[in-house]
Amino acid sequence: PNPFVHQLLLQYTILFTEPTHLPPSCPTDHQIPLIFAANPVNVCPYRYPHAHKIEIEKQISKLLDFGWITLSTSPFSSLVLLLRKKDGSWHMCVDYRALNAVTIKDRFPLPTIDELLN
Repeated sequence: PNPFVHQLLLQYTILFTEPTHLPPSCPTDHQIPLIFAANPVNVCPYRYPHAHKIEIEKQISKLLDFGWITLSTSPFSSLVLLLRKKDGSWHMCVDYRALNAVTIKDRFPLPTIDELLN
């Protein structure tokens, strides 16, 4: 890597630490608008190898401990998948395709960076 960039990263390492808490809450509740009369999306989970189950439970426990997620009794559920990273560790992903299929699409998508800069 570039020595200058490496030195900057070392100098400001505190800015690149992994967060351990959420930012302050805002007064707006998150909502996902669904197509009229859509049933709750409840996707049956895959059967995981024992090692994957342990890793998923470990990552969920970490997210709960940090307060990033809470236990839920929602009728909605989506699949959780583990993908192997280049360094050999696991990345947990949630497959929201079934939920996206019954979500009302935004007619005014976010502007591109070019549109924002012009």
